[in-house]
Amino acid sequence: MNALTIKNPADLLSFIGHTLGFWPEESLVCITLDNNQVGATLRVDLPRHPGHEILFARTVASYLTNDFALYATERRDPGQPKPHAATIAAHTAVLAENAVTIRDGIFVGEQTYSPYDTDPGRDITLPQLHRITAKSTPNSSTAAA
Repeated sequence: MNALTIKNPADLLSFIGHTLGFWPEESLVCITLDNNQVGATLRVDLPRHPGHEILFARTVASYLTNDFALYATERRDPGQPKPHAATIAAHTAVLAENAVTIRDGIFVGEQTYSPYDTDPGRDITLPQLHRITAKSTPNSSTAAA
């Protein structure tokens, strides 16, 4: 098997699209790593209604994750709450209860991405988005190993 080199967020986003076989929308994508080997890649629909964040986070935490990429159509404006902030807060809290640390998070908009934990500044344009976007999006959770 060929080695995969991920040097920057664009490489990671390309890997996610390639691994899933489609470009996620309104999704949380989690990737497990073990000794620099990619384990499982998990995509789950974001909760559609407020108040389900803890249940969502416990479900996702059961899959053991290290990094995430949040795909959402909401814009991130400086000084405004981050999209799905309650979901991400619940997710990180439940993982912390299980001694799992999230190393990094990426907010992925329709045409740009930026680090999740910082205010949006100069967003970075998605690389070759038209080449990895597929219009078929499943309605349920998807996991690939």
